[in-house]
Amino acid sequence: MQLKPKVSVGADASRMRAKVARRRLIAASCALLGATAARSQDATKSAADSMSDEWAFDSALAYYHESGRVKAIEPIVNLSKTYGDGRTFSGQVVFDSLSGSSPNGALTSTKVQTFASPSGKSLSAAPTTYTTSSGQLVSESAPIYTINPGQLPVDPSYHDQRLSMSGNWGLPISRLTTTQVGGKLSYEHDFVSVSANAGVSRDFNQKNTTLSFQLNDEFDRLSPIGGAPVAASDYALFQKGGGKTKDGVGAMLGLTQVMNRRWLTEFNLSVDRFKGYLNDPYKIISVIDPSGNTTGYLYERRPGTRTRKVAYWENKAAWGRLVLDGSLRYMADSWHVRSDTAEFSARWWNFDRDRYIEPTVRWYRQTAANFYTPWLDSGGSKYIDYASADSRLAAFHAYTVGLKYGAKIEDSEDQSSSEFNVRVEYYQQTLDHRTPGPGSLQGLDLYPGLKAILVQVGYKF
Repeated sequence: MQLKPKVSVGADASRMRAKVARRRLIAASCALLGATAARSQDATKSAADSMSDEWAFDSALAYYHESGRVKAIEPIVNLSKTYGDGRTFSGQVVFDSLSGSSPNGALTSTKVQTFASPSGKSLSAAPTTYTTSSGQLVSESAPIYTINPGQLPVDPSYHDQRLSMSGNWGLPISRLTTTQVGGKLSYEHDFVSVSANAGVSRDFNQKNTTLSFQLNDEFDRLSPIGGAPVAASDYALFQKGGGKTKDGVGAMLGLTQVMNRRWLTEFNLSVDRFKGYLNDPYKIISVIDPSGNTTGYLYERRPGTRTRKVAYWENKAAWGRLVLDGSLRYMADSWHVRSDTAEFSARWWNFDRDRYIEPTVRWYRQTAANFYTPWLDSGGSKYIDYASADSRLAAFHAYTVGLKYGAKIEDSEDQSSSEFNVRVEYYQQTLDHRTPGPGSLQGLDLYPGLKAILVQVGYKF
């Protein structure tokens, strides 16, 4: 499991869209939740001057735990500033620390299975002896692990760490037009990603309508542990090479409209295309004979390009102490993955408006990639074009339910300038289209779902 994350081909374009959406929603919400939607230039300038010397900080510590799999701890720090001349800056620093067990892609079996950790070069438990360049004789034990019958094959020694830093600047070039530029750097011990974005937005209709356009470019360098395996090669041969790269570009067109003093809507269209090394170097596929016995494994092979198109619609409305937020998202890509997402939240303030609760529900569904397969038949495994047993590319549906509680904290002048919040979410994923296993595999749970819990504590000031 990767936070990110690092998912996927269109993830950064989606995050890019989300950043722009959040920025526009925050700006418009000031009018939405105020006493009137009309804002004079003098009032706007006065508000800007009052913020020109202040930084806003939003920090959080999140704990994520998948049942029987990965655990993650993630501290996050966001900072932003609005200057008196209309310039804005926002930045984020994120550190992820993951540990636990990660599925390697192989199928559950009725027999004991033996695998090597990513750095391994053999499936034998016997020590490997070799001579170093200085002539020293070295003996090392092979980093292998075994999986008992009926259990999902997972690498129990999985661990990863990621440091991500990003910044975005808004530069007004006229009273109605603003440009945005930004960049992001993400580093892991086996992965480095660098991206840049630039865009422009323009207000119309007395600043009640905003049209925006943004471009994103990303370059990734992968250095898998033990080397990048030859796609679709025999797992037992450990044919691996050096590092790999992938790069991609994306674009987003967005429209934000203040419908009235209580209702704000936004619609975005985005597209991105990645090319290069799109395999997961740590995923394999089981090769099964007609009796259900595992005869071997192959490394996965995915297409070298992927294009993703996304449509996103969000609505935000407020009545008194209640704020509602609902969104729909549709995605389609060149791998034949189609996904639908619906999310709804409701924030309810108390009478003094210094505390709130916010329940959230999210529903997600996707179809499988056209090359997804939980296993390969032994008779035709040598003739595969593309194949992956990664469950993230399978057909599944999932839901998330959560609850957030926030409380404002008064400063020395009895002004609520800070906020403490805590959020708890539960996630459950279920795979669809469960093809029965052949022979002895019948009766085994070949398609285990996923359950996870997230707890996050935040403080902003």
